[in-house]
Amino acid sequence: MKKKSLKILSMITIVLFVLGTAVCAQGTDSRIGSIARERGEKGAIEAKAISKTDAEKQYPSRGGNYPVGQRDPHDASGIVVSPYPPHEKYECSKIAHGGLVLDVKVNKVFVRP
Repeated sequence: MKKKSLKILSMITIVLFVLGTAVCAQGTDSRIGSIARERGEKGAIEAKAISKTDAEKQYPSRGGNYPVGQRDPHDASGIVVSPYPPHEKYECSKIAHGGLVLDVKVNKVFVRP
């Protein structure tokens, strides 16, 4: 009788442990939620165009070329993602394709695709 009740009690403990960890694992990380909320509230940052001569003077590139920003097909046509971490989104609809954009978060320049 004692062995049966010990098996039942241990099975109940294991089941409760598994269910408890599954419920806790479904919770959200508050840091990730706040970052997503912040980006969702702000939207894209207004892009600041910079001329080639100013970019070469103030923000020289290694190798002579600046990296190209990335387009997300799910965003509007003027939204470009910076190639530099933290990969902010910029509203570049007023900047010509191939123009230089200043990433104000990291003070580096990239090319609008």
